[in-house]
Amino acid sequence: MTNFPEGDLKILVGDIGGTNVRLQLVQTTKQNKQYSNVKELKSASYKTWDHPEFKNFLDQFLEGQKVHLAVIAIAGPIQHNTVIMANTEWPKVDANALSEQYGFKILLINDFQAVAYGILGLNQNDLIPMNKGVPKPSEPIIVLGPGTGLGVCRLFPSTVNGETRYQVWPCEGGHVHYSPSNDLETEYLQYLRSKLKFQHIVAEKAMAGPAIPYIYNFLKLKFPSDSVIEKDIDPKRFSENSGNDFPSKEVYQYGIGKKDPLCQKVVDFFINSYGTVVGDLICNALPYSGIYLFGSISVSVAPYILENPQVNFLQQYVKDRPHLQQAFNQIPIYVIKKEDLGLEGAYQAAYRVMESDDINVKL
Repeated sequence: MTNFPEGDLKILVGDIGGTNVRLQLVQTTKQNKQYSNVKELKSASYKTWDHPEFKNFLDQFLEGQKVHLAVIAIAGPIQHNTVIMANTEWPKVDANALSEQYGFKILLINDFQAVAYGILGLNQNDLIPMNKGVPKPSEPIIVLGPGTGLGVCRLFPSTVNGETRYQVWPCEGGHVHYSPSNDLETEYLQYLRSKLKFQHIVAEKAMAGPAIPYIYNFLKLKFPSDSVIEKDIDPKRFSENSGNDFPSKEVYQYGIGKKDPLCQKVVDFFINSYGTVVGDLICNALPYSGIYLFGSISVSVAPYILENPQVNFLQQYVKDRPHLQQAFNQIPIYVIKKEDLGLEGAYQAAYRVMESDDINVKL
């Protein structure tokens, strides 16, 4: 018996990070075991703090509608179709219990697992090339991006029945230890330890979105000067304890636009730390098919990196490893311009499930 009957099928896909919940209902038509005519029926975006748990978002979005399959990309390590998110106060998301409650199969995948599925359908117009590397076919790929956390995913080629296809392997690469690359970053690490009360500071806590208040205030203490941005924006918002009210987006804008020396130092500091993470991942996987940087932060700093060659993204990392320079030069680095790639990737994962006609297929 087939899991997916012929005719019109409704598929729910979602992309959930530490800040945003994006849901989309799509319809596809199955005819002679082929799927076509994909169209969006409904979409919505929420903040994670709008409801105390994921179930409330499903209730609000579906309004009692029944669907044939749901694939939800969510930030965190998936264990037996459940997850505890690191950057929200939600209770555990148990998709097995939710499947029983709603009457259709709900599958969880890691949020960057979805991004990884999504990149397989990108074209050159969706990308900003950051170097002159040329992708080699059937070699590993790495996807990463800082947001509320730091997502990482790997793709490795696999040949089955003569067909080469990428297998997507999620990981928690954003939770590796933060690695200072110079004296200033070493001071910053000690600063973070005193603030966060942890001995081991993970990379996402040190350089992803929630770290910007700490970077800003650390550099403000280290390099005191007149602040331009704090004349334009209420200074109270720049406290490390201001949470979501901290004007991180404006700090990036002032830094990239070179309108405030302190903000520019924040951007330069972030880029150097980001480059270290990228370099370490390149060394770990040698992704000759490309390393893809995702998210609004990556998109915002890409032109700044390209237009300011003195900014240290990977230059010092490679310079200190001359024996790896040729390998680094061959590996293409791209910034992904598309913002809704998580939803597209969740649908691609759903398509693989439908194509296999097995709701228990391993993604």
